[in-house]
Amino acid sequence: MGSALTFGAMELRHLRYFTAVADALHFGHAAKRLHVSQPTLSQQIRDLEDEVGSKLFERSGRGIRLSQAGALFRTHASRALEDVDAGTRAVGALRGLTTGVLRVGYLPSFRNLVVPALLAVVRNHPGVRVTATEAVVSRVERRVADGKLDVGVAIASTRAPEVEAEAVFESRLELVVGKRHRLAAMKASARVPLKQLEGESFALLTRGLRARAAVDSYLASTGFSPHIVLESNAVGTILAIVRAGLAVTLLPEPRFNDAERLPVRALSPSPPSQLAALVWRRGAPRTAAAMAFAEEMRRVKK
Repeated sequence: MGSALTFGAMELRHLRYFTAVADALHFGHAAKRLHVSQPTLSQQIRDLEDEVGSKLFERSGRGIRLSQAGALFRTHASRALEDVDAGTRAVGALRGLTTGVLRVGYLPSFRNLVVPALLAVVRNHPGVRVTATEAVVSRVERRVADGKLDVGVAIASTRAPEVEAEAVFESRLELVVGKRHRLAAMKASARVPLKQLEGESFALLTRGLRARAAVDSYLASTGFSPHIVLESNAVGTILAIVRAGLAVTLLPEPRFNDAERLPVRALSPSPPSQLAALVWRRGAPRTAAAMAFAEEMRRVKK
């Protein structure tokens, strides 16, 4: 059996083959993805079923579906593969981050905080391959909990019990305007009374996003009803219409790179603050790449 990782008669490849079929629910598609023949894949699944003592798949019309035993086994098989992958990444860390993968998920409103940290990791550790995903907070937390992300950047008030949050900076809603907007000439330290924004056109993040919920809560508490001309789940789209002078926006303490720097003003009354946080899978080992990224994020307020 050579150096193959085994669990009794079960080998690591059995788990990979099983999860591929469980994901595709089609032996042909899974075999193609795994670069093996369909008869070989079918035999491997039969061997696995013999090992666990239960049928893992059932016929469903022209396709297949997970049996009750298969659905239960999938949870444990996925966790085992994730732990093996985490171990592989940890071993890679011993080589001084010359290789490895960094998987990061973050809220769209934090893009201009996260991207510089990612760039620093790429610059300092060119052998690390980075995968960055923008998503709503629930999806970031879920993917961290499932081991599909090494670390997330979200709001500190996490909801998933499988994850833990490490607060790294305080975030507060602020007003962003175009460079030729009437409020752009105000002192950067000045606060803009919300009543001065009556009649302004607003571009806001899409409803359902945590940052938008913070905006709606703040405006509702003040009795202010904005005239919304555009909603988008992409911060870049929001900033484009602001930059064009067609709207203003509210974002959680936005940060901009040199190419998109826009006037940012504090609001009056002052919106409540939220703690932005690194989100980790509870009890799981942290890869060296994730720790390097986390250290860059911790520098945000330094």
